[in-house]
Amino acid sequence: MRTYRVLSLVLAAAGLVSAPARSDEGMWMLHQLPEIAAPMKGLGLELAPEAIWNPKTNSGLASAIPSLGGCSSSFVSPDGLIATNHHCAFGAIQLNSTPEHDYLRDGFVARERSQELPARITRVYVFKGYEDVTARFADAQDPSLSPAERHARIDARRKELVQQCEAEGLRCQVADVFGGAAYYLFRTLELRDVRLVCAPPGAVGNYGGEVDNWMWPRHTGDYSFFRAYVGPDGKPADYSPNNVPFHPDRYLKIATTPLREGDFTMIIGYPGRTFRYRTSDQVEGDTARGYPARIALLHDLIGILTEEGKRGREVEIKLASWLKGLENTYKNNLGMLEGLRKSDLAARKRSEEQALTAWIAADPERQARWGDVLPALAALQAEQEATRERDLLLAFLGPGRSATLLGAASAIERWTFEKGKPDLERKLGYQARDERSLRQRLAVMQKNLDLPTERSVLLYLFRRASQLPEGQRIRAVDALLAATGKSGEEAVVLAVDRLLGGCTLGEEARRLALFDATHEEVLASGDPMLQFAAALRVDIEAAEAADDARHGRAVTLLPRYIAALGAWRNKPLYPDANGTIRLTYGTVKGYSPRDAVVYKPFTTLAGVLEKHTGVEPFDAPERLRRAASERRGARFSDAALGDVPACFLSTNDITGGNSGSPIMNGRGELVGLAFDGNYESMTSDYQFSDEISRTINVDIRYVLWCLEQVDGAANLLRELGISTAEK
Repeated sequence: MRTYRVLSLVLAAAGLVSAPARSDEGMWMLHQLPEIAAPMKGLGLELAPEAIWNPKTNSGLASAIPSLGGCSSSFVSPDGLIATNHHCAFGAIQLNSTPEHDYLRDGFVARERSQELPARITRVYVFKGYEDVTARFADAQDPSLSPAERHARIDARRKELVQQCEAEGLRCQVADVFGGAAYYLFRTLELRDVRLVCAPPGAVGNYGGEVDNWMWPRHTGDYSFFRAYVGPDGKPADYSPNNVPFHPDRYLKIATTPLREGDFTMIIGYPGRTFRYRTSDQVEGDTARGYPARIALLHDLIGILTEEGKRGREVEIKLASWLKGLENTYKNNLGMLEGLRKSDLAARKRSEEQALTAWIAADPERQARWGDVLPALAALQAEQEATRERDLLLAFLGPGRSATLLGAASAIERWTFEKGKPDLERKLGYQARDERSLRQRLAVMQKNLDLPTERSVLLYLFRRASQLPEGQRIRAVDALLAATGKSGEEAVVLAVDRLLGGCTLGEEARRLALFDATHEEVLASGDPMLQFAAALRVDIEAAEAADDARHGRAVTLLPRYIAALGAWRNKPLYPDANGTIRLTYGTVKGYSPRDAVVYKPFTTLAGVLEKHTGVEPFDAPERLRRAASERRGARFSDAALGDVPACFLSTNDITGGNSGSPIMNGRGELVGLAFDGNYESMTSDYQFSDEISRTINVDIRYVLWCLEQVDGAANLLRELGISTAEK
């Protein structure tokens, strides 16, 4: 039996009841379905809440919606076929591409299952339910604990719960909501043998490139298909030719009724992070310093990778996934900053907080309960601001960038350091449960490794690190530069060349051998990159310790702040997105981005041809243009539009991580795949707008048309339940 009583009591006490704030705002947890069913039904939902998810039986439509670990997807056949976005499959496409077999450019279709390509680092996480475990964290609120001790207790409890859960053969996660007011344990089945089945040509899946990215009107066929496999015994297994397709409990069927303006839409997926409850100080920091610094860094890195890619198609393929990620984040951050400035959100938040403070001060009980919260949160933010520039660079230098030699060195050094501890005392991400994925990433990075690019990027990052202000220095970099006996640019060049000249991590076998070594053996290897990674870890650990202490303070403040907001507003609040499964609903609807401009909710195949110039990023494949001009595949046309729908808008509330999410009609049938938001509402991570916040979806009818007319994938159409004969 799953229980959500603890959160219900917390929210009821604060006035944060679980009901919709507006008809289409909110990324709702599945246990809230009974409470939001009425407005959903009013818009056109035909399913009962328990048909979407029944926590008593761990069954329902949601079990057809797996996470890809950063993207969302859906099962679309009983044989483990998975639909997602082209950009979500981009890494798998790139890893299988070569100049001779350029699937990024030409696309790929497996005509039979034996031709499907291993997606070596892709994982499919099948949703198996969740439960409220807030009571297990009650002792972390002990007032006698220091902030660091409080964080350590929460961290330990998370690991204990995950360890107990994973003893059942599942992959588990503990996530908090409302700043730590409640905690949930999520269960998934991790499928490790995932294979690429179909990807459209890049000129379809990425049509419009960065010019159209986040923009409407859009004409991008952003779809791809994977298939999940298991061992012959039906259990998760690593890749083997003897494995068999996974059979999901549920899969989505393709809608047979034409989607029209005003129709109900529902998305289930895994939105990453939203910041709807950030304070004015946090928003001001993001606006004045955070986004500008990140944008500048991303701009420079994009320039470096673009220039390096000019050395040839082989290099371009190696860098493609990294570059695409940087470009996507760059444009997102540009739009975010523009929106924050234009809306003056920080000032509006400040005005709201002044009114909230006055309301709290007007009542002694409220003052005793909440009076200290905003000043304490302001002090926390000021502390974080003091190291913002350093922390940004550490994020780009650390082990998270494992596709680079420095990233690999940092991952190896940290792994061998942590594995000497008892498993529950290790840093998250370096426990025994993480060994397989870390090892695999160190292996497949060979496909992305380009040493000249590595040198250019390191020169840039070290140059920036050398210019950090006092109080934000990275000691490992300073020591490395000082050891050259030189200064300025000469020191940076010499330091980088010494690191790369003595680095032994360019070969897969060497990386994996060191990964299996002891920490002492790693340090004694004589590799300067590993030595530097060890020194850099000291800087990273110091930053982590400061973050942990701030978290230990924040969990005593944020739940109270959000509770005060709920009581003051006297209206319902919903939890921020945190990477866990959520449901959002709305309707098919256009918008007006500015005076006298109105955007319709559908684009069509004719619009694809209108944009075609023959030059990237508007170079539609010849077979697409020929099929469109000859009106082939007319059965996928919409009578009201007079053409095949390409993409459509909906009012669903989504964010990064929702890419690849299925968008469904009122019967739970697949009508498209969510793949973007609109540029005008980029700040919806901070503030949702009924007027302009929109989700951009590829219409399933365009996907089917492309499968037939561009990909020639009759086998997939049959598997999707679509006749391959014209009617």
